[in-house]
Amino acid sequence: MALSDRDYRRIVKEIDSVRGVDVVRFLEERSPWFRFAEPAVARASAALEEAESFHVLFGFRPLPLYGVPYISRDLVFAARIGEDHGKIAEAFAARGFEPAPSSGRILRFIDLQSNRVVEVLPRPGPLDWDEELVERSFEGRGLRVLSAEDYAVALLSEKVDTMRLELAAKVFYANWDKLDRGYLVKRASDNSVKKTIDDLLSGLESASQR
Repeated sequence: MALSDRDYRRIVKEIDSVRGVDVVRFLEERSPWFRFAEPAVARASAALEEAESFHVLFGFRPLPLYGVPYISRDLVFAARIGEDHGKIAEAFAARGFEPAPSSGRILRFIDLQSNRVVEVLPRPGPLDWDEELVERSFEGRGLRVLSAEDYAVALLSEKVDTMRLELAAKVFYANWDKLDRGYLVKRASDNSVKKTIDDLLSGLESASQR
């Protein structure tokens, strides 16, 4: 599975069209129903903060913070939750959530105000909560997310399909001048996606020079 030259040219054109733009505002202005930091997101993050659990917004929702114009309604966090979930459950209850059926170590809560489900994963995909991952995370719109390098690796390590290839390529190209290539290669190698990421970077390089 690979992207075509045409795919790479389309990705470059799309990201170049919003480069330097506040992508969150751009999406909210064009889709009035969409609010990036909707109340359920903000309150879930506050609950995890109150439970003293380091966390990042995860899933596809953070993409606009990386400069990618993509709308997702999923509400997913990755958090260091440990084995004792009681403190987190109490913090969510205090913020207007109730527990929902969970599977494995994934916690789910229903927002009683919007009836939306929030998922809390024990880690960001295949990545562990090591010191460098935590230090490289950053805050946008009051929500913490992974570095572009870690996010793209996590995106591709969980599953490689055309959609994820395109989204990872967009994350790379939107952050082209800021990518830490050495760190990216290390993360990619550790998670067995180096060849995939090498191909994406090569395709973007070629498309951006035309």
